[in-house]
Amino acid sequence: MKIGAIVVGLYVIASVQAFASHDSTEVKKQTPGAHWRLTGRLHSQGIFTYGGRMGSDNPTFDVNFIYERKNWGLFVFKGLDMVDHYTFYNFSLISIFKNFRVSKRITITPYVGSFLEQANDFADRGSDAVCIVITSVRINQKLTAEHMALFGNLILEPEMRDWVNRFRLTYNHKHWDVITSFWHNNQLLDQSSYATTGLNIAYSRMKVGERVFLSAGITGLVTLQTSDEQLNPARDALMITLGASWIH
Repeated sequence: MKIGAIVVGLYVIASVQAFASHDSTEVKKQTPGAHWRLTGRLHSQGIFTYGGRMGSDNPTFDVNFIYERKNWGLFVFKGLDMVDHYTFYNFSLISIFKNFRVSKRITITPYVGSFLEQANDFADRGSDAVCIVITSVRINQKLTAEHMALFGNLILEPEMRDWVNRFRLTYNHKHWDVITSFWHNNQLLDQSSYATTGLNIAYSRMKVGERVFLSAGITGLVTLQTSDEQLNPARDALMITLGASWIH
């Protein structure tokens, strides 16, 4: 299903907050070389921060595991609607990624994975292969610009292929992460389109143990345009998130 292509974007590496803390110099100093991260997060709603759209009005929970070396990594994610186990927010993702450093400031990272829609079974119809390519440009120690291209439903349901672009500017300083985003689902591979924008503000990396960190944040989403109200409703949303990470 098309929603699967969009929801998968939520978690290639973690989330808006997880990505921000993952880029943190503080965290990298603590975990040189090969390292892993286990993160659990509780949300007041379900916003797909990679697809830039709403997934559920109910409280949601997700847990993800990341193993990363210098240039490649493995990611496993599980999302759960805490009220309705039959919504599209019940899904899993496993993917591998590799970093290609073009220069000291530019990194291109392709991800290849398998997305499982789990509203009814372990792998519902709509489960398929996905590919994501992220190009990151580090402007300075605090600012990073990024473009993401997400391609879904690549093998099993090619008639439902989808392409979502996301442009993002991230500011990281000490415990603060501020992220502005713009999403565009074009009509080159499917019959509908939409454009949304969002802002995420988080207070992250609050150390409560030797390897345990807490975070709290708020995410706002505004719909600018949609060509299909039934598939992509024109609605705005506000989501509160609490998270905890164990880093090794």
